[in-house]
Amino acid sequence: MIYRICFIITLFFSQAFSEDYLWPIKAKREITAVFGEERPGRYHTGVDIRTFGEIGYHLVAIDDGYISRIRTSSKGYGKTIYLTLHDGNTAVYAHLDHFTPEVDNLVNALHEDYGKYTIDHKIDPDDYPVKKGDLLGYSGDTGGVSGPHLHFEIRDGYGQPVNPFQYSLDLPDNLPPEAESIAVIPLDENAIIDGFSEQKIFPLQKINDNEYVLADTIFAFGNIGIAIKTLDKISGQHFNFGIYSINLLLDAQFIYSMQYNKIDWGDASKIYTERSYSLAREGYGKYYHIFSHHENQSLPFINSKSRQGFVFDQKIVHDAIIDILDFAGNKIEIRAFFVSDTLPYFDYSTKFHENNCTITFKADEKVRPQFYLTEPISTDQLIPTEYYEMGDNTFLIENIIPPFNVLQISGKNSSGISSPPTFHMKPQQDFENINGEFNIKHYEQGIFISFKENIFSGMEAFLSLKKEGKLYSHQLKRDSKLTLTSGILSPSNLENVTELKIYYESSTPYEIFSMELSGDIIYPDSSFQIELLDGQLLLTGKAHTFYDTTFVWSRSVNTSQPKEGQIIAGPYFLKPYLIPFNNEIQLDMAIEPIYTTSNIGIYYYNQKKFEWNYLPSQLASDSMYISTSILSGEIFAVIEENNPPKLSDFIPDLNGTYYSSDLEHISFNVIDSFSGLEGETDVIVKLDDNPVVFEYNSYQNKVRYPLKYNLKKGAHTLYVQASDRVGNRTIIKGDFYIK
Repeated sequence: MIYRICFIITLFFSQAFSEDYLWPIKAKREITAVFGEERPGRYHTGVDIRTFGEIGYHLVAIDDGYISRIRTSSKGYGKTIYLTLHDGNTAVYAHLDHFTPEVDNLVNALHEDYGKYTIDHKIDPDDYPVKKGDLLGYSGDTGGVSGPHLHFEIRDGYGQPVNPFQYSLDLPDNLPPEAESIAVIPLDENAIIDGFSEQKIFPLQKINDNEYVLADTIFAFGNIGIAIKTLDKISGQHFNFGIYSINLLLDAQFIYSMQYNKIDWGDASKIYTERSYSLAREGYGKYYHIFSHHENQSLPFINSKSRQGFVFDQKIVHDAIIDILDFAGNKIEIRAFFVSDTLPYFDYSTKFHENNCTITFKADEKVRPQFYLTEPISTDQLIPTEYYEMGDNTFLIENIIPPFNVLQISGKNSSGISSPPTFHMKPQQDFENINGEFNIKHYEQGIFISFKENIFSGMEAFLSLKKEGKLYSHQLKRDSKLTLTSGILSPSNLENVTELKIYYESSTPYEIFSMELSGDIIYPDSSFQIELLDGQLLLTGKAHTFYDTTFVWSRSVNTSQPKEGQIIAGPYFLKPYLIPFNNEIQLDMAIEPIYTTSNIGIYYYNQKKFEWNYLPSQLASDSMYISTSILSGEIFAVIEENNPPKLSDFIPDLNGTYYSSDLEHISFNVIDSFSGLEGETDVIVKLDDNPVVFEYNSYQNKVRYPLKYNLKKGAHTLYVQASDRVGNRTIIKGDFYIK
């Protein structure tokens, strides 16, 4: 019997929120996001409460306390109230449309005092005391939002965010989490998964609502890690949510657990140490790591037995049990078996004749062979073929005729374990039609180089690395019919490498493909300044920009042209693309002198949406480079754009006439479809030549200025200037009239 460690969750939705805490909004108890979910480069530190596309829901004090802080901004949390509670916690209400009249008056006065819309103001405990249930303001869509909602947080006495489900939000829930697949990840160059050295995804089979199994046994050897793709469901809720807790037992021994009760602000950059950055970037979705990795050991919600993955180095079957729980205690169990051994390797020889081939297996055990014929081009079509046993583990295959002239061989041992397929073809010396392309992937555990042939060569291939005038060769493994791979290489293998070559072993070694390489090694404990592509790119960073020793490189690529503007430098693909940064890197891109006065900026290419996105940029003092800060490898280009922002929907209409009592505010829409607007700093509004402090709503693309008094009769002048982030400018000036 396998004895298991039971992880008892004592907090449930039905008893989670203190009886003294109220639901923070007079809206239906429906949420769209929970604590600990992944956001780009950070954790979600609260819960999002749905307002169904509407603004103006009443926000109430969840308990007695006082308003301790007020913030307004056109970005981030927008209009925000901080309510310090009698128990020492602080409740945070973000993205408000407006406050109570009393607080609005304070905020308006602060705007005038500071002369700007963005403020962050602390309030004395005696100034704005509140009682449980008091009105605090109204829900909205201000700040960096994609639609109206309330972002609600609980912070402890140290100002750190904690899971609100520990204190409030009484939501009934009897639905368990769901799981889709696990990923098995080699963590060093010697790790093997089902015969290969690249990470691999395995789908899960659902037995019932609470049980999943891995349909196939996984053959793993060396240091590996497990990641899981999972999500939570909540009764009566219409969205998918992040999970609350994951626990791993291996051979009935505790290995790893995480439970999202508290997140420290300083740990935001570590999210990609416990979430799979590479799988997400490759389009496989969001996976949770279930192993210690890099610096995630210091995260307050992780408990790990070891500081690495799992080392499988003995021929033994391992039983893995993964428990996934939501906050209500609903649980699913996932069971997987690992055989700590490499897949069977069958030693055999092939001998081709005119249209047939003999295969002799040299293994001591009886092999059950599997033979198929396929084409030498990219196709998955397989034709089962008859074979004749010749004795002494020798088999004869006949009628190997083009186009189905590639022989695929695999075998099963007495245990029923299959070997990875191998591919064979009658040797040829005609290389003229063979070509291919390199693909370099830099995972956290190392570099994986592959070469994909356009047509099956049937030859042994080698990777040649040119370094300081010398050549260093690595034999390539054929992972599939057309794909040759290096296995995991240490980044140091590519240090000072300037060129990659592929050549085949024949009577005369034959080079078929080469690629120049512009890159450098960055060590985690050292600051750096490197030059790539003959000075077209400069990279500057401080120590601990990367978690491990990392190879950084770049090459020119082709992409779609921007809808607005033209590319004047690049595009360049800066890699690694699959490794998270711990700190920002300053990227400098060389530009021609003729563009130094143009409206230019650095953009990155969103490969999912096929569009260019602006990055805050500035010209260097010598005007030879333009610089920005980056947190990921991307495709970058310098783009010149000359389309100014568009202004529309003015209230009041210029040249219009109004009664003073009918005009409560000045507003207009401002839209820039390419580089965009930073916010209030990019817009100037003057009324009768006097600057006014206005609100900019980036979600609605609207500028609004509430009039604080009735305007006098007669003509009034409105001046508006809007500049996009590369300097294109629109100015509108006109009069309106009060009667």
